[in-house]
Amino acid sequence: MRGTIRARLVRGVALALVLGGAIVFFTLPGGPSLGLLIGFALAAVFALVTTVVLARGIADPIMRLTSLAATSGERQVFAVEGPDEVERLAAALRAMSAAIRSERGVAEAERDRLAALVDELDDAIVIADAQDQVVLANAAADRMLGIGALAGHRLIEALRDHEVLDAVTRARAGAQATATVDRAEPRRFVRVLARPLEGGRLLLVLQDLTALRRLETVRSDFVANVSHELRTPLASLKAMAETLEEGALDDPPAARDFVGRMHREIDGLTQLVNELLTLTRIESGEEQLRLATVAPRDLASDAMRRMAALAARAGVELRAEVGAELPPVRADGERIAQVFANLIHNAVKFTPANGTVRVRAALAPGAVAFAVQDSGAGIAADEIDRVFERFYKGDRARAGGGTGLGLAIAKHIVHAHGGTLAVVSDGPGRGATFTFTLPLA
Repeated sequence: MRGTIRARLVRGVALALVLGGAIVFFTLPGGPSLGLLIGFALAAVFALVTTVVLARGIADPIMRLTSLAATSGERQVFAVEGPDEVERLAAALRAMSAAIRSERGVAEAERDRLAALVDELDDAIVIADAQDQVVLANAAADRMLGIGALAGHRLIEALRDHEVLDAVTRARAGAQATATVDRAEPRRFVRVLARPLEGGRLLLVLQDLTALRRLETVRSDFVANVSHELRTPLASLKAMAETLEEGALDDPPAARDFVGRMHREIDGLTQLVNELLTLTRIESGEEQLRLATVAPRDLASDAMRRMAALAARAGVELRAEVGAELPPVRADGERIAQVFANLIHNAVKFTPANGTVRVRAALAPGAVAFAVQDSGAGIAADEIDRVFERFYKGDRARAGGGTGLGLAIAKHIVHAHGGTLAVVSDGPGRGATFTFTLPLA
């Protein structure tokens, strides 16, 4: 029977009184007065029993609602029947449960997005509790500190650098602290930020700036190398100009000699500037390749024709061993000619008279591999990894002339084509072989 709680109680008491009065007038022979008293007593008993039954009918649904509310679950429906007030309470609990589920879903989605964002950061993020135990660490922190999953470890177990531990100590004192870790072997440069959080927790951010420091070093070396390469020819030009002003102009043979030297120095400066501009355009991607389908033999033949005079003047034999059966490649002919020119020029320059420089080509997986092999001075093992650096020159036997940019330019051109460039040598006096690949058309 439905209805409000108040209506149920009124109906129950009225029913008890009616039943009691009926008993008085129809069942008891002792007279109305005694029957009235007994009837009211019985009515009271009926009213008490009815109230208990009604109370249980009200209390049981509320207890079921309480039990459902206290039970943890993803989707409680609160499907309880009872008086109108109880059913309204159940509907309110259902609405509240749905709202909580919605808010929880939003909070979990935000948490997952934040966790994914933190995990994708290149900087190492570590959060420790008041006992210095790691409660959160992203993937970068796991990689940088190198002990696997950091969560659950103590900071003293994860941090090995005294600079970082010192920053943690200062942050525990209540102030933000920064530090740097600079190591030479292995090369490592890390910036550290430690900041106290609420509840005694600590935030630790470690930024690996090793690559940035290396780029700064490369830039500094580049400026120093350019300055060095410019200083010598400029000083030479100035000295020759002063010599001409001081009277060498009146000596025609000497004047012609000085002018010829000045031309050579200016040509060297022009070559340096042009190679710097070429290298800059290639590295920045401004140099657009004009790709076409070319036969490997045509590329090698063109290079042989251009460099034949140079090899003849040096007394070096230049041989081509490129078969016509090789499949075509996709390449910018002019740029690959520049690669061949740099490699063959180096090979001829460091090969003594009566030596041999060979240009070969062979099929490789998905590419054609070109090789320029000389029988000259060779390359020491500790120089192999540096020969493609800008301005790098080897020992005195290999350091004469040139700008030190040719191999760097060749490497960038080959890489722009999607190929690779490498060198092998058995050591000084045993020659060297430079090999580069070009993808098949």
